[in-house]
Amino acid sequence: MTLKLRCKDYGFECEFILDEEKTVGLIEKLRTHFEEEHGIDYTIEAVTQMITNRGHSLESIRK
Repeated sequence: MTLKLRCKDYGFECEFILDEEKTVGLIEKLRTHFEEEHGIDYTIEAVTQMITNRGHSLESIRK
């Protein structure tokens, strides 16, 4: 099963979209995007919290 994460859903004016299998690697890809494109160095924990605040459970990400 895939999970679609849109950068604009996290407060950025950006068209970046991740549409991939639900894995912990997906969190790292979003974190890397925030750092490289927006200059914000979030921790993995902060990005995980952002994703769960959007209604995704930790279990759904780690499957």
